Amino acid sequence: MRNILPLIFLLLLVSSCSGEENKSVYSITVDDLIKENDYILAENPNNVTALQFRSLIFFNNGMYPEAINASEQCLRVDPSSGLAWHIIGSSWGSLNQPEKAAEAFKNVVALNPDDPVQYNIQGVALSRTGKYQEAIQVFNKAISLDPRYAAAWNNLGVTYYGMSDVNRAIESFARAISIKPDEPEYYSNKGFALLNKQDHGGALHVSRIARNMDMTCVPSWFVSGEALFSQRNWKEAFYSFDGGFNALSNSDLWYYQGSKATQITKDLNPMDAYYSAIASNVRFTGLWDRTTVIQYKIKRYQNTLDLYDQIIAITPDYGDGWKKKGYCAIKINRIESARDAYKRAMEDYPNDPEVLSSYGYAAGMLGDYLQAMNYINKAIELEPSNPRSYLFQGLVHSYYGQREDSIASFNKGLSYDPHNPEIFGALADDLFKNGDTLGGIINSIRAIIAF
Repeated sequence: MRNILPLIFLLLLVSSCSGEENKSVYSITVDDLIKENDYILAENPNNVTALQFRSLIFFNNGMYPEAINASEQCLRVDPSSGLAWHIIGSSWGSLNQPEKAAEAFKNVVALNPDDPVQYNIQGVALSRTGKYQEAIQVFNKAISLDPRYAAAWNNLGVTYYGMSDVNRAIESFARAISIKPDEPEYYSNKGFALLNKQDHGGALHVSRIARNMDMTCVPSWFVSGEALFSQRNWKEAFYSFDGGFNALSNSDLWYYQGSKATQITKDLNPMDAYYSAIASNVRFTGLWDRTTVIQYKIKRYQNTLDLYDQIIAITPDYGDGWKKKGYCAIKINRIESARDAYKRAMEDYPNDPEVLSSYGYAAGMLGDYLQAMNYINKAIELEPSNPRSYLFQGLVHSYYGQREDSIASFNKGLSYDPHNPEIFGALADDLFKNGDTLGGIINSIRAIIAF
């Protein structure tokens, strides 16, 4: 959904000095505009036009807290200033505070009860807060005032889509398209809804319409990529995603190309896509996570561990990063690293059975049997059906030579997850050590076939 606040662009006065070789260009800065505005307000502090202009100066330059403060100053002079409320709402929206934006736009609607545009904007804010039913009522109000308001129909569709009411979403997008058939965004939105219904052919059709209208319509490329990927047309899917990325100047979505490329190349080429995302925004841990998924799937556990070290260095309060780091450390037998990672993860997940049992396992492998069993037993108490807790319980028992207890733990875990290859493998090792060669062979095979 678009931010449809009409941006009032400030005219910048440019003057040039004469001379062919040496030219100087001067432009009015924000400070210049504010100083001029200060001069006007010094003459008349209640000049509403000047106060509104001050708000616009800040808003158009991305200075949203200042724009809010200036708009509030304007409202103290003129509580009926719809523009001031509009700037407040748009500023809160830009600051990712949709709840506050919705409240501000509610005031805009109250001041303009017959303007469908204002209802549409309020609906967008409500939809972004997850207040879908309220948003639907507001969009319907906009449509009742103007039945051919295509943007409101589109935003109504987006809201229905957010509610997982895909059929109504498709109907709304279709209505928007019938009113304004030259808007590629509406086709792309309909494409996403059709993908949700597994109508890959329909999604591919509307995405191509959108792309033919505007080759820079990024969502249309991704809709077609998803549709082709679902049809197992790996090559064309790759080109569709690649086309989408080429349409972006700064992309936070490179990881999509990485995930799809794994289906085509079967090698490390996907890493290039992930690192492009990381280079553009190293603080977006979600993209780092996508990188670790690929590294982990190709069993490069040390690389995965190194990546989580980088994630944690950037965002040390990222609890899930500590948790996943511990998991990878166990995979490469870096037990001290695993113990330390899970100990830190427990600060964020004090009652997570996986974290507790994993920490217990690491403690046990490092010689603290009592602490190991304390944490593993707590994990089992919290979630008695978690097979991983029984795996770690069995491994600790086995490490300390308690074969019968370890076999009992493994069997307990298999009772909850009868196809767990890790438990089959651990059970096979213990059976071999106990002299049960046939049982060891059978469970070794079951570890391979996971059955």
